[in-house]
Amino acid sequence: MRLLRYLVWTLSIVILTLPAVNAQTILTAAQAFTVTTTAQPGHLLIHFHITDGCYLYQKRMSFTPLDHSLSAGNPKFMLPPDTKDDPEFGRVQVYHHDVDVDLPVQGQGKLHLSWQGCNEKIGICYPPQTRDIDVNSTVTPPVSARSMEKLIPFYLGGLAMALTPCVWPMIPILSGIIARQHSRRRRDSVLLSLSYVLGTASSYALLGGVFAWLGHSINLAAWFQQPFWIITLAIIFVLLSLSLFDIYELRLPSALSNRLDNLSRHQRAGSLTGTFLMGGLAALVVSPCISAPLAGAMIFVSSLGSVLWGTLLLFVLGLGLGTPLMLLGVTQAQILPRSGAWMQGVKAAFGVAMLATSLYLLSRILPAPITGLLAGALAIGSGVALGGLEPAAYGWPRTLKALGLILILVGGIWMTQSLWEGTSPSLPSNAASSPPAMQSMVVVHNPQELDQALHAALGHPVMLDLWASWCISCQHLQHEVLDTPAMQQRLTGLKLIRLDVSASGPGSDALLQRFNLPGPPALLFLDSQGRSVAPALVGEITQQAIDQVLTNQHW
Repeated sequence: MRLLRYLVWTLSIVILTLPAVNAQTILTAAQAFTVTTTAQPGHLLIHFHITDGCYLYQKRMSFTPLDHSLSAGNPKFMLPPDTKDDPEFGRVQVYHHDVDVDLPVQGQGKLHLSWQGCNEKIGICYPPQTRDIDVNSTVTPPVSARSMEKLIPFYLGGLAMALTPCVWPMIPILSGIIARQHSRRRRDSVLLSLSYVLGTASSYALLGGVFAWLGHSINLAAWFQQPFWIITLAIIFVLLSLSLFDIYELRLPSALSNRLDNLSRHQRAGSLTGTFLMGGLAALVVSPCISAPLAGAMIFVSSLGSVLWGTLLLFVLGLGLGTPLMLLGVTQAQILPRSGAWMQGVKAAFGVAMLATSLYLLSRILPAPITGLLAGALAIGSGVALGGLEPAAYGWPRTLKALGLILILVGGIWMTQSLWEGTSPSLPSNAASSPPAMQSMVVVHNPQELDQALHAALGHPVMLDLWASWCISCQHLQHEVLDTPAMQQRLTGLKLIRLDVSASGPGSDALLQRFNLPGPPALLFLDSQGRSVAPALVGEITQQAIDQVLTNQHW
């Protein structure tokens, strides 16, 4: 008998503690994700621990210096992300398991970390989490094998710029130097060309080192995120693109250009030192023409926080730009490509690329519909320029015509989508298309606004909708459950109040703490006196669960 009483007592304790155990399964954001950092010379290793059943968005991870004395480079994720398909947001990159991030840093100051994720098991998304940490890294990061990957894009970028007509002013100078040498040996021509190219590359290397040092001192990367600088850079790219379309000519003053040519004529034939200096001066001749891509390179190296890397990367870019000039030395200037229609095509392609770069910069501050309209207009204009609307013969002209037609079609689709979509490309922004009940929903962002809305709703039952723009489950709840005609009929007579916690801050935190909720989505139901009538519905909320609450209250 004593044993039976013991078993009953033990079973009772287990049953009474089950709700507490279930409650613990709803983790807070701090329990779902933990972040630790480890400082190394020139680097900050950031470890994100992700609890089973949760995931982090890759694009929601940000690393922003708060002090001008601190600069941060591009983060490198040690693991590739998983792809998550969502009917509302499309394909998103997430991490389901722990991930390490290698962040190049230089200087000292505060670094602002931000991350955001969801709990896949119960279907809730947590508000963005932030932390400010002190960083002190004054040691220049060592050159590693992984960092060598940056050299290849810079070399290819320089080689691409060499394919433009910008490089042609340098050819007569180098050709004249080679032609005036006393020796006819190929080795001498190669040495002179190499010296000339090294002089050009050294000029860009010096420029890269200066910008990298400025970026370390005053954080140019942060400055260029301001609207003033974004608009200024966008205007520069547009003006430079117009010059490539031959609307006007952008070049050095003729007096300065002639002066450089005269210097090359009077230098001693075969002098490697003089040829090196002429290469450095000749870089000034082509700089106005390639200033747009050069400006992009400058912005990148300024964000690295390393004078060494800024110098090396721009030196490699200069080598890429001088590669065709080296071919002059190998062939002793006997093989030169002839100018023709292909040059105009290359100029036009670079002009379109500069317009696209300008649009990319402006997309950070322009509304999404306007960006889409401009992108569509650029695609249509490019398609027309390729002859998409003109008759074409067989062969290469017909291929260009087909490409032009594709661009015109794509541009038309982009412009049409922009006219019908709002800030989110997958969600309509037209309020008239929303159900009547959703149009009457009151949106609040902090407890003060909530109290005002509840006071205005006295005398009516209320449904509180905890929502965020970054919450995938919220979009599913909205469009698959709340927006259905049957649910709209059931919600008639209720006052609807949306608790918008999209923006991380004191207001959103206070709303979550007030109802002791880890994150959206969640629905809470209040009676006509503002009192809670049922436990909150959290996570993957079904229409049946809402129906049950409404039926129990006879609403």
